[in-house]
Amino acid sequence: ISDIGYSSRPGDATAINAVAGEDLGAALIVDYLTQQKNIPTEILTAPCTQGTRKGVRLDRWIHTMEGKKNIYYQTEIKNWSAHAIGGKKLSVTASAKEISDHKKERWKNIWADSTFKNPQKSTARKVLQPMKLPEGYNGELRPLICFWDAMHPRGRDEPFFSVPVNDPNYPNFKKLWVFSMSAYLRNQRTDKRIIRLSLERTEKRIELLKEMFVTP
Repeated sequence: ISDIGYSSRPGDATAINAVAGEDLGAALIVDYLTQQKNIPTEILTAPCTQGTRKGVRLDRWIHTMEGKKNIYYQTEIKNWSAHAIGGKKLSVTASAKEISDHKKERWKNIWADSTFKNPQKSTARKVLQPMKLPEGYNGELRPLICFWDAMHPRGRDEPFFSVPVNDPNYPNFKKLWVFSMSAYLRNQRTDKRIIRLSLERTEKRIELLKEMFVTP
């Protein structure tokens, strides 16, 4: 992933998110686990649902292993950016303290008392609703939410972490896993590592756009 010399506008962020947002979030968590933690990880093609026609739907199933135990992260991807309501910009040249302060402030903005703030309005909270594994799959379910924004409860330089959950409306899970895409990419920017991601859905959407719009 490289820097692009282009000044985006709010509408651009929304459009890019629609084309590539979910794909990017899922691919980045896979890259983190496989490349940084040496944990074999894959994205399942099956939909992440409650197994009913109606009800909660999440964005992806992500499968990993802990020893011989299968772990299935029921994953929700939120590409909220600085252009979103309540969003805040964080310069790519921000100091370590500025980044740490930003991470703590952003986390406090969404989380309090061991669950999501403003539960009636939070679209992130649905990740705490248990999904049904696809037929033929067995293992431990874990809720995982991926945020574009850089965040961490203590402002630490780690993109993947977990926090305890205590929500009487969602008693099935006692822990939530969180992945910050922005925090991860900032670390890789420092290391100047080229990240190669598999974005199959995004590639198909781009091809469709090319078919629709022809450059004269």
